[in-house]
Amino acid sequence: MNAATISVITVVITLSLYLIFLVLGVGGIANNRAAQGIDQNQNTEK
Repeated sequence: MNAATISVITVVITLSLYLIFLVLGVGGIANNRAAQGIDQNQNTEK
């Protein structure tokens, strides 16, 4: 394996992990907002 192959594999793995954690983080934010009752989609004035 040469340096170019290692570089490409490293970039692909890094971007994959970044996207996985980005999706998990966005889902966690949505769950947290709903749990705190500050989700704008569920707010109804009584």
